[in-house]
Amino acid sequence: MKITVLYNLVKSVTVGRSQDILADVDTVKTAKVILEELKKLDYETDIFEISEENIGDLKKLEPDLFFNYAFGIGSIPKSEVDLANILEGMGILFTGSTARAIALTTDKALTKDVLRANNLPTPGETKFPLIVKPKDEDCSLGITESSVVMNAQELEAQVNRLKELYSEEVLVEEYIDGRELNVTILGNGENAVVLPVSEIIFGDKYPGKYKIVDFDAKWEEQTDSFKETNGVCPADLPKNLLEEINRVSKKAYEVTGCRDYARVDIRLSADNTPYILEVNANPGIGPTDGATRSAKAFGLTYSQFLEKIVQNALSR
Repeated sequence: MKITVLYNLVKSVTVGRSQDILADVDTVKTAKVILEELKKLDYETDIFEISEENIGDLKKLEPDLFFNYAFGIGSIPKSEVDLANILEGMGILFTGSTARAIALTTDKALTKDVLRANNLPTPGETKFPLIVKPKDEDCSLGITESSVVMNAQELEAQVNRLKELYSEEVLVEEYIDGRELNVTILGNGENAVVLPVSEIIFGDKYPGKYKIVDFDAKWEEQTDSFKETNGVCPADLPKNLLEEINRVSKKAYEVTGCRDYARVDIRLSADNTPYILEVNANPGIGPTDGATRSAKAFGLTYSQFLEKIVQNALSR
């Protein structure tokens, strides 16, 4: 069986802040690690960097399976859905979610509507403090200490700031002061499994007034925000609460149409309500990423985790 690993290299950013490019630096490295791990599993494997210039070359490839670790087409903003549409049009199996699921989950407002329609808990929108996010971004892009606002004046300023930076609408919802949980689901249909819940622990020296995984905490390795946010898996949760978190996460995975693997991000409030913040249909799966941390806690080596993803795609 031949597997082609797909990835994209973002060489410049045309919207947002210049430092947003940090969110893409691990993509190439992880794609090459995935390539080597698949080789160890005795697959015939190659790798393809998809860019604006070589879409035609992509369409000439004929592997048995694409391992899709691309987050778009080259440096084109918001092109992740376009790539999935191209892959679907080629009629070749690829790992991960469909274009439809990616389109839904990259739109935070639309995702929120779908979750609410299925009686899944999401934060409200009317009570301060509120948090302001770009509607169509992930990877904590646009999330800073200023994202949490306390009054109408701060809200207006932050909304205008993000609209100017990212040229898109924003999502405004209540800031939930609570625990930050990441829930990875692996598999399809009745065989989908919720992996052990991972928690982001905010250290005593975390510099922010509000405990949020902002851009610095996720990408700026030299900052105290990064150093003081560490993943722990499995999270320390009582059985009945864990069961509820697993239930809402798996249902969110299903109603948003995710397949093969995805991650659900949750804020656990003081009254133990698991508020769903977002569903990531194409999460990072590098050796140190949260999804991999959960897979390890489940008892899977990194190679076994990747093999599960491959087999999920092949068994559809």
